[in-house]
Amino acid sequence: MTSGVLAATAVSVLARVHPATAVAVAALFSGLLAVVTGLVVLVTSWRRGDAMRLSARFLAMAMVTWGVGQLVIGGEASLGDPVFPTLGDVLGTVSAPLGVTGLLLALRPRSVRTHWARMTLDSLLLGCATLLMLWRVAYRPALLSGGLSAGDALALLIALIETSILALLVLGWLREFDRGLLLTMLGFAVYAAADGYTLRSVAQGHLWPWAAAALWCIAWPAIGEGVLRLQPARHADDGRASEARVALTTTVVTFIVLVVAVAAFAGDPVTDSVTIAVAVAMIAVFSAREAWTGVQRGRLMRSLTRQAMQDPLTGLGNRRALGWRLEELADTPEGAVLTLDLDGFKEVNDVLGHSRGDDLLVAVADCVHAALEPDCRAFRVGGDEFVVVVPGGGGRDRALAHTLLEAVRAAALALPGAAAVRVSTSIGVARWSGGATAAAVVESGVALHAAKQSGRDRVERYDGPVAAQHRRSLDVERRLRVAVRTGDVDVHYQPVLRLESEASEASEASEAVVGFEALARWVDPLLGRVTPDEFIPAAERCGLIAELGTHVLRRSLADLAALDASVAGARVAVNVSPVQLRSPTFAADVADLLAEAGVPATRLVIEVTESAFVGEDAGELGQLQQLRALGVWVAIDDFGSGYSALAYLSRLPASTLKLDQGLTANLTTDPRALAVMRSIIDLGRALPLDVVVEGIETTEVRDVVRELGARYAQGWLYAAAVPLDQVAGVVADLERRRLPVIRG
Repeated sequence: MTSGVLAATAVSVLARVHPATAVAVAALFSGLLAVVTGLVVLVTSWRRGDAMRLSARFLAMAMVTWGVGQLVIGGEASLGDPVFPTLGDVLGTVSAPLGVTGLLLALRPRSVRTHWARMTLDSLLLGCATLLMLWRVAYRPALLSGGLSAGDALALLIALIETSILALLVLGWLREFDRGLLLTMLGFAVYAAADGYTLRSVAQGHLWPWAAAALWCIAWPAIGEGVLRLQPARHADDGRASEARVALTTTVVTFIVLVVAVAAFAGDPVTDSVTIAVAVAMIAVFSAREAWTGVQRGRLMRSLTRQAMQDPLTGLGNRRALGWRLEELADTPEGAVLTLDLDGFKEVNDVLGHSRGDDLLVAVADCVHAALEPDCRAFRVGGDEFVVVVPGGGGRDRALAHTLLEAVRAAALALPGAAAVRVSTSIGVARWSGGATAAAVVESGVALHAAKQSGRDRVERYDGPVAAQHRRSLDVERRLRVAVRTGDVDVHYQPVLRLESEASEASEASEAVVGFEALARWVDPLLGRVTPDEFIPAAERCGLIAELGTHVLRRSLADLAALDASVAGARVAVNVSPVQLRSPTFAADVADLLAEAGVPATRLVIEVTESAFVGEDAGELGQLQQLRALGVWVAIDDFGSGYSALAYLSRLPASTLKLDQGLTANLTTDPRALAVMRSIIDLGRALPLDVVVEGIETTEVRDVVRELGARYAQGWLYAAAVPLDQVAGVVADLERRRLPVIRG
């Protein structure tokens, strides 16, 4: 920059002293500065390791070429006034493609190359519009007075190139906001202004202006310094905002320039060949721009459609694509759907890492795709779940299912580190007829679930028992919704007995009913008796478990007055699901139900399974603590059936341990079972916690647990769960020592 200012100053001083020499000296100075600047940029480019290396080289060659041309012009000027166009002008024109290529390389985003062509067309459009304005305002009056020569045409071409390059720099800066690009743009603006001034002066018959050459001396060092500061283009300038700026600027500037041109035309409506040619060029560039935009819009739409319909990891169709395929096959008379799920995939991720898991998914997708016939399609619809659609009949689905079973095994064995894990696949198959394709997807999922429950690494078809069980599950869920809404789920009560008296006298006379466990029972008018093992999971699946639990709790508290008539002061124990316990208002809801029934909190026992606390949810623990603060008792139900972590016993505000009946199954025959029972009962006494042993079905088991120190027992030896109207009779029979009372 400093050298350019000094050179321009020297030219200005020389012009005052010897004007005839100033033009030649200015041309030589500007040419020499351009050559030196270009060589500096070229040498520096070899040390650049980024994406700007190639761009800098093209720009350096453009500077050197233009500089050589200026040196030629300076030599001709020293011999006399040069006549445009000179050999130097031709060299300057040749430098333009090199400069444009360098700029486009500098402005090209690495991730979206389509912006390259779009910016070129935008620059040409702005260049044509600017040239039209300059022609009507500045050049036309001078050039048309003596006729339009070949030199004049070259001058207009140079003007078009320069205005287009300047437009390209402006648009590039609007997209990147790069300081180096800004300096390059300002330097080139000075150069273009000087060149335009020269062209107009020559067209009007004046001598070459020394002032323009002085401006050239300033322009090229500025351009060179800007090129040295250029930074690589960002990834499409991080989004759509920059492209919006470019598009808006192109539209607004083109409109403004055309308004000026039209205003000039209105003052002088005579048309000429240049006006027509530039207007035609603008129309052609605009048409090309719109055509390119249409092509890119089409590519974008295809890309978006592909992304929306394709799994990015495996290249298979996704769930949306599956839906489209099923709609296409809605008129197909029959076909089959195969749903595959990898067994042991979580272990692959945990042991070998997620990258190996991705490799396995890709390998499975490849082997599935390779096994398909042309009219079959495969889709990845979940993490490790795939769906294959097989149109038509002929039993192709049977053979394909077993082929896929073997193919997935082979793909899993080929996975690096496969020896550390065991991977297989389970496949569910369902056929459709009459266009019921969507139902077949659901049914194949049911068959897949059955395959996993049956041992995995197998094919299960949706027919026979699987279909019957599925229909039964759907019927249970549908009828259960009605039963819960109408309150038709009944509550039965199973007595809990104390095995020892306050004096710890181990005798049958010490047994007494002290409470009841409330158990949900359901007899449906259509389905008949539905066991809790069936309707409780159904309630969990369809989101009714909280509503069902509230119904049982409200009903139990309402029945407590009738239970009092049989056993004064009896407690009622109600099972609570983890879903209920996770509600932040559960404790408050229980308090409201106690108040509604007029029952003291100390008469209620809330039973929770130990599995509800595996996640160590602070909210669940807080609800139990609030219940204990109210006076409600808390029992850990089915202790010994799950995790049985002793840490829970120290954290939970529990008062009772209810031992799972699985611990009593072999109590009288297995010494190890006896030792486990003794340890748990001793642990309960030490904490201290009341211990209730469930599953007491024989007097021998009762005697053993009583000798071990258990205080409470529950089981069919005493009574099964009975309706409220039978509780009084059960209690009376127990008091008369008639065991067993009811066997269920």
